[in-house]
Order: sequence, then structure tokens, then C-alpha cells
Amino acid sequence: MWKFASNSWSAGSGQMRPRQLQATADSELAVIGMLIVWTSFVFVVFPKLDLAVARLFAHGHVFWLAENPWLKAVRDIARQSQPYILGAMAVAVVLHVFLPRRLRFCPPHKPLFVLLSFAAGPLLIVQTLKVAIGRVRPRDLIEFGDTADFTPVWQFSGACSRNCSFPSGEAAAAAAALSLLILVPARHRWIAAAIMVPCSLFVAFNRVIFGAHFLSDVMLGWLLTIFAMAMIWRWIGANSRAIDRYVTRLMFR
Repeated sequence: MWKFASNSWSAGSGQMRPRQLQATADSELAVIGMLIVWTSFVFVVFPKLDLAVARLFAHGHVFWLAENPWLKAVRDIARQSQPYILGAMAVAVVLHVFLPRRLRFCPPHKPLFVLLSFAAGPLLIVQTLKVAIGRVRPRDLIEFGDTADFTPVWQFSGACSRNCSFPSGEAAAAAAALSLLILVPARHRWIAAAIMVPCSLFVAFNRVIFGAHFLSDVMLGWLLTIFAMAMIWRWIGANSRAIDRYVTRLMFR
């Protein structure tokens, strides 16, 4: 599991020295980075794997579960909850400026981590790669009744100019939502992670079921966001006390 879901990484706990923190962060970044490399390698070497998985959820030209009310509800809940999450985190940071002593249970570096996770993954990484790669969605392919040609993951294509397939924004958002684990008390964090991680993966895979994304779009969107979150926490975990002091002193400037 990632650093921000670990008891030993409760920011500000002083349980680990800065060098230990950096060494742990670097090792976990290396692991996540290798997962991204190997996942990319598999889908580049075996590009038809994406099509094979997509066919599992298609009858002819129709993705037969795309209108399933339960699956649609899962997607709606995941999408509609994001503004509330971001709004609550922004309010928590602002309140620390005016009520620093009353919010000691939630130091400002924690909601800041959540905000930066959503900004880095679903916004920066996803939107940049969507424009740069330009991969079309499964449901837009000739094979599934539309007009576009299939392109493997990481292959630059001009077939899509907007709202493209790679990587999946909703998979990235599902991964970014795991940043909320930092708000869970350390002694309960692994239990929360055991619940939230499968839910996050299901929300991400839901897009494959709908024919909106390839499996590689979802897996890499999820992993790239986790990598970004690990990098962000590497900095926040090492500077949490300085961040908290800065935020709480803003009202006196």
C-alpha cells in the first residue's frame, strides 16, 4: 500500500527521520514506476489485448451493460461526489487560516494533499495526455459500429481531437479519491484502504464495461495518478510541519 495509507507515515508523527522518509518514498516511487512501465510494455507488445477485453462487454456493436442502472448509478455517484470532496478540502484549508486551534484534528497539509492529488492526476496528467495522444474510444471504432481505427496505447494519433480515450479521467479521479485515506486515523487506515481500493478499481473498470475506455486507458490512468500522488506526498510528508505553520500564520500577515 502507499505511504499515505501507512501507519508509519502519519505526517507529523515524527516516527521516521527525514532520510528514512525520503528512502521509503523513493523505493515506493520506484515500485509504482515499474508497474507503469510493465503495464505499458504488456499493452504495447500485445495491443489486441485491449480489443479482446472490450469485446467481452459487446454484443455486436452494442456494449450491453452501458445502460445498466446500477452501473450508471456507480458512475454518477463517483462523478457527482468530486465537487463536494474538493469543496470540503478547500474549505478545510481556508478555515485553518481563521480557526487554526479548532481544527487540530485535521492539519492543513492533509486537505492540501487531496486537492493537489486531484489537480495533478485527473486534471494535469490526464488532460495533457488526452490532447497529446489523441486515442479514440472503443465505442468509436469500426469494429463496434463507428468509423475510427484502433490505435495501441501510447501511439500518437490524430483520430481524436477532444474528449479522447487515453488515459481515463474517471479512473484517475478514482485513484485520486484514495488521497482521502490521509484523513482517516492511522490505526484505522489499512481497514479503510481495504474498502476504498477495491471500490476505486471498480469505478475505474466500470468505464471499460461501458465501452468508454480500453483496459490500458483505465490501468495507466489509475497508476499514473497514484505515481503523481506518491510524488506529492514525498514533498508534503517531508514538509508537513512547515506547511501547517505557514497556513495557520496567514491570518496574522
